Amino acid sequence: MDNPKLPTLQPWRPTVAPPAEVYNAEGNPYFHRVDQHGRQLPYIDRLKMLLVDKAVISTKSSRGEVDLQARYLNFDQYPFLKKNEKLGRYRVVLWPTATTAAVALFPNLNAADPVMRALFRDRRFRQALSLGINREEINKILFFGFGTVGQNTVLRSPGTREAPRLRYAQFDPAGANRLLDELGLTRRDDRGYRLRPDGKRLDIIVETSGESSQESDVLELVTDTWEDLGIELLIRPSQREVFRRRIVSGEAMMSVWGGEFGLPTPDMCPGWLAPVSEEQLQWSKWGLYFESKGQRGQPPSLPAAERLVGLYHRWLVSTERAERARIWDEMIEINAEELFSIGILGNSLQPVVVANGLRGVPDQAVYAWDPGAHFGYMSPDTLFWAGKGALVGQIETQRRESSAAPRSQSTR
Repeated sequence: MDNPKLPTLQPWRPTVAPPAEVYNAEGNPYFHRVDQHGRQLPYIDRLKMLLVDKAVISTKSSRGEVDLQARYLNFDQYPFLKKNEKLGRYRVVLWPTATTAAVALFPNLNAADPVMRALFRDRRFRQALSLGINREEINKILFFGFGTVGQNTVLRSPGTREAPRLRYAQFDPAGANRLLDELGLTRRDDRGYRLRPDGKRLDIIVETSGESSQESDVLELVTDTWEDLGIELLIRPSQREVFRRRIVSGEAMMSVWGGEFGLPTPDMCPGWLAPVSEEQLQWSKWGLYFESKGQRGQPPSLPAAERLVGLYHRWLVSTERAERARIWDEMIEINAEELFSIGILGNSLQPVVVANGLRGVPDQAVYAWDPGAHFGYMSPDTLFWAGKGALVGQIETQRRESSAAPRSQSTR
């Protein structure tokens, strides 16, 4: 959708090339699909996509300036959107997401700080941090109890095992303190914060891309319970490009992001469970080592991470679906015990704004990037306007980003 001169088999073809603030697309006369009566698809002749700042998307949606919108609308905006339905001439529906986590923490196992790197690579430290989070409280305060408490793991296992969603997910301050004491973090400063082995205060700076008030609200609540453990949590927002750069360089200690696809099958790639991509927030240098075939980055230095890479290689060459399911199960189990990422809540609800008169968008559906491609699996070429001819459909998105994929630990 970024080259008007390029032939395409997509439902619409672009008429405007980037950079631009408004992108127009028109129905592709060479699109290969027709409906059951032989009529050419898509039904809607023109699309208009307005690139705006994410901060104004909910406001523009509430004023009826958008015909179909879900991305960059958060669950906490639902009451506001619902209140303005009549004024904005739209309906707002809630779809469950199919991600492993709406919000998750990613300790950087490749952090440049040698003291924090050593702590993050000790699974007892990661387990203590998880046990020190009151997920039930976060769910009630921010998600009105509609979120699914648990780790950053699948909602349904592709194999035979039960998904270990509640592993180390209970709020257990006593257990967390015991693990921290076992690590030798028993000294404290005059404000009650624990001291690192080098004598510095044990603080953890959590990097955010600054794109989600929901993430910031969750971190504020985590700050309170970690403070009771003697750990200071500091939030550092930055632009996405800076956010990514700091993680890859090792400057970032920890980051917050969403999870991956929570409803996998044995045939879907389990790469997000192993260090095989530079875009993975918890071990970007290990992932780069895999991607570059050992030419860049660093080789994994934890046995569990090495095992995950080996399992991923096996999955790539496996010809038996049952074996692929067993590989998925083992990779899920390793991640559940090791807590390479720390999930907080998953399977939250996604507000979807649909203009009155726009037909083909269901009241009940699942909102996910993979599988689903958000609206893609609903065949947008079959959307139509009730009682109208060819009209403009408006879809507003944020400014162009480095990737279209949503929070594959990679990008959202």
